[in-house]
Amino acid sequence: MMKKKRETLLIKKPIEITETIEKRSFALLHFVGYILLIFSCIDYLGILIPPRLTDPSWEFQSIGQLVDHVWAPLLGLTFLFLQNKSSIVGTKQLTILQVLSWFALPIGILYLLLLPLGINNSLTLYKSINNQFTIQQAQQQEQIQKITESLNQITSTQELNNLAISLNIQNEAIVGQSPKNLKNQISQAIQTAAQNAYLTANAAKREQTKILIKQSVKINVGVIISGICFITIWKLTRWTRMIDKNVNQ
Repeated sequence: MMKKKRETLLIKKPIEITETIEKRSFALLHFVGYILLIFSCIDYLGILIPPRLTDPSWEFQSIGQLVDHVWAPLLGLTFLFLQNKSSIVGTKQLTILQVLSWFALPIGILYLLLLPLGINNSLTLYKSINNQFTIQQAQQQEQIQKITESLNQITSTQELNNLAISLNIQNEAIVGQSPKNLKNQISQAIQTAAQNAYLTANAAKREQTKILIKQSVKINVGVIISGICFITIWKLTRWTRMIDKNVNQ
């Protein structure tokens, strides 16, 4: 009984965070920082290889993926540059930090340079959606014209019935109709089908445009924030590049 009470007291006793534990905690953060940077390089290579620089869709999606994966290098760099007051930065570690500090600047600039490319790709994809819709409508009009011309040339009641059935006109509406009335029904069915197809295509176009706008805003704002974050890391890690002055102070 006494033994159990003693174990309970030992478990509930507060633990003092010593300088050694603090150093090991920061060492863990630095280790995770290196791992995140390694995984970031793998992710970036997977995104950019193989390159398809003439494909605006690939460029747009790649920029979006670069924005989505930016948290990993940002966290990795943050963990690596975290130091406590009692930290001793060796010469080799300091060299690595200096390289990473300078590396953050061009990465930030590259992200900002992706903004014009992202905007241009957004406009190109928007034009592509409109062109696709226009081509689709032109093809539909051509099909309607061909069907209408064929309808005007048909004189056989059986052929009219077959055409009406192919247009999903109910059999009750076909039976007993004169060729003229049947032609009128078929013509109306063609116009109705064309109008429905137009409305469906237009709704799809609006939905694609809405999705494109949302993605464009997310990506283009994302590259700005990402670029600013990397440049800020470069500015705030100036102490690694001015270590002699920091030591003297």
